[in-house]
Amino acid sequence: MKSIYGKLIIGFLVSIVFSFSVAGYFTIRKNSSELSQLTYEELNNSSDYVINLMKIVDSSDLSSVLGGYAKTSEVNFLIEHEKESVGYGNMYNSLKLTNDEKSKLYNYPEIVVYKNQSSIKQLSKSFVMNNQKYIITIQKDSGNRESIFLNSAVIALFCILSAGSVMFLVLADIIVKPISRLNKATNELSKGNYRVRVNYSGNDEIATLNRSFNQMAQQLAKTEEIRQQFISDVSHEFQTPLTAIQGFATILKNEQLPDEQRQKYADIILFHSKRLSTLSKNMLQLTLLEGEDLKLNKTEFSLVEQLIRVISTQDPLALKKDIEIEFNRPKNDIFIEADEARLEQVWINLLNNAIKYTNEHGVVTVTVKRGTKEVEVSIADTGVGMSKEAISHIFERFYRQDKSRNVEGNGLGLSIVKRIVDLHLGTIDVESREEAGSVFSVKLPYERNFLGKFNNLTKKEEKG
Repeated sequence: MKSIYGKLIIGFLVSIVFSFSVAGYFTIRKNSSELSQLTYEELNNSSDYVINLMKIVDSSDLSSVLGGYAKTSEVNFLIEHEKESVGYGNMYNSLKLTNDEKSKLYNYPEIVVYKNQSSIKQLSKSFVMNNQKYIITIQKDSGNRESIFLNSAVIALFCILSAGSVMFLVLADIIVKPISRLNKATNELSKGNYRVRVNYSGNDEIATLNRSFNQMAQQLAKTEEIRQQFISDVSHEFQTPLTAIQGFATILKNEQLPDEQRQKYADIILFHSKRLSTLSKNMLQLTLLEGEDLKLNKTEFSLVEQLIRVISTQDPLALKKDIEIEFNRPKNDIFIEADEARLEQVWINLLNNAIKYTNEHGVVTVTVKRGTKEVEVSIADTGVGMSKEAISHIFERFYRQDKSRNVEGNGLGLSIVKRIVDLHLGTIDVESREEAGSVFSVKLPYERNFLGKFNNLTKKEEKG
């Protein structure tokens, strides 16, 4: 049976039948033993009562008295003498005493012979009256009692099974329905409906499963939205330069075009082709950085020297806009263990952005601070700044605050920066106000043993 509902019902029925079979077996055995003991005591008391009647009742009335007792007490008994025997009620001959048993009873008065055949119970013992030995054999059919008990047990079983089945069906329905709804929602999700949700309140395992499903659906919806936006952004980023290249290439086919214009259009084509090349490289790099099997090539190097090198490469771009780059370097050098090439790209992107978004005659400040457990590099500018909304999206792919794209770029640089910093187990924070500039702060884990290496290096230089 494939349905969990059916499996629960079958499991319930099997467990009920097994449980009642075991319980019924031991209960019936115990009841049979107790009933047999009770019947034995009744037969023993009845036999003593009959013996007393025989001793005190007149012989002329004895037969009618004993016959009446046999009817009212529902017992059958047989009085045996050496010469004769008299029975009262319907005696079962199948439990008739053997000669050997009779001999023992006559010779040993203290002996009691008890027989048990199905529902028929029989007790025999001897007694002396008027100097003569007698044997009384008394029988009783306990089948009625046993049938009452069995009927009661069957009725109880039926009632318990019926009530239990109803309760189980209700509970099973409570359990199975949420799973069925979750299954339907999963099918909808597999068809691409990421807006599907399941509603289930509670703190049990099913509620936890439903919440996990809703979180998964929400994350998939977000991922799909990002994917759609990514495709749209990539198409736009590629389409703009391709359109420009196609248009100006068509113009260049005109043979009568002056050399000055031809050179201008060729430069435009070259600019857009470089833009496409940069975009492709950045997309490839971001894809590699997000790969699960990426391993950083960590080495030990001087962070201060690296920043000086990066600043020198960005000086020509800053000079074009008459922007001053200030470097607040620490008194002592700082050695860190990181992927030097990738970390250098972080500083290049951040410094390049600071210069691009800073107006002419502005200032870009690079500051390095060393703490006990981390080193902080901050790059501040006096540029246009960002709104709070822009700050919340600044590290997303293709996001650009300048929607008109007046500033060169493709919106992937900061995504790459964020990923590289994350891979180094660092953090990056942004503080900015519109028309007041921005500050990007990168914090990287720092080991104290690098400071010891630096101090040893400094002491050697002082001795030299």
